[in-house]
Amino acid sequence: MNSALDKLEAIAESPYQAARQWRQEGKKVVGVAPMHFPEELVHAAGMLPLVLQESDEPVTAGYSYLYPFFCGFTRSTVDVAAKGRWDYLDGVIFPDICLQMRATAHILRKNFPLKYFEFIQLPVDLRGKRTPEKAVAKLQGVKASLEEFASRKITDQALGQSISIYNRNRSLLRKLYDLRRARPGLLRGKEMLAAVRASMLMPKEEHSRLLEGLLAELEGQRPSARGKARVFVSGHLCQAPKADILGLMEEAGAVIVDDDLYTGYRYFASDAATSGDPLEALAQRYVNMSVPCPTRSDPENDWGQYLIKAVKASRAEGVITLLVKFCEPHMFYYPHLQETLTAAGIPNLMLETEHEIVSLEGTRTRIQAFMEMLRGRK
Repeated sequence: MNSALDKLEAIAESPYQAARQWRQEGKKVVGVAPMHFPEELVHAAGMLPLVLQESDEPVTAGYSYLYPFFCGFTRSTVDVAAKGRWDYLDGVIFPDICLQMRATAHILRKNFPLKYFEFIQLPVDLRGKRTPEKAVAKLQGVKASLEEFASRKITDQALGQSISIYNRNRSLLRKLYDLRRARPGLLRGKEMLAAVRASMLMPKEEHSRLLEGLLAELEGQRPSARGKARVFVSGHLCQAPKADILGLMEEAGAVIVDDDLYTGYRYFASDAATSGDPLEALAQRYVNMSVPCPTRSDPENDWGQYLIKAVKASRAEGVITLLVKFCEPHMFYYPHLQETLTAAGIPNLMLETEHEIVSLEGTRTRIQAFMEMLRGRK
């Protein structure tokens, strides 16, 4: 479609190309597991933070180290390490977001040690009286270990500059989402997915330049979504959905107008403050996350109510929830989510997804039936 989008899709399809190039230049690459760790700390230390991605390969060697009832992301991550494919990394940081991620971190630390390995447990209760100071203390510990590993002091000035760079990138991604809401069909699901994934896999400065080019190229385009149903896609907390599933939605007559995916709006929804202590700013961004997450406890920010507001704001006609098989935080929360959406009169469909896809025909049939139901409501 255009040169900027072509480059973003190429990066998303070859996720570790930029990392290997950085290492060839003598720089360090630190993998960051999803979801809550601020990459700005790694960036301010002069290293490339890279968000770990689920591989497309079937899991084979990884089954020697963890159970088959772990989610696809954790199984794939261990499998990649077991196959000796961590050659693009100097170190890795694992935030504690669930039991499976915690076990995965310990398995990797024991069996596939890197030069740098950090496990961080940020406070789960976002409304606790001491949560902000506890979060700062945890980030201070990782900051000290990163300084030692990088042989470089992370100054407040450097961290402030990194925050500004990341805020700029987040603002550009939000502009891209604003355009999609205003002009449904401007980008296909897999194209938007590639734009966000590329942000996780390359220097933010370069990604922002590509986004600026993409926004300029899209400015004059006026796609037609006549006859299509506006759909909000929810779920997939810490990994990218399969592009094929997004494609099935569009083939069935949907146009995706918004989402709360991790490889989507959840990743860049809010900025960190650029004034005051930068470490406190990063802690506050974590504590005040604008998109609710079932891996955290926040009674003041209900995911169901958030979705109702987001669906109305994007004028979506229905919600398709992608629930990763064996994702316990999402599985526990989903019944409340489904009940809340139904009570609000919002049509919704849940699709359970798995790392290994044998056939998509059953998924295709369910999506088609949901689209027909939405069309029947018009």
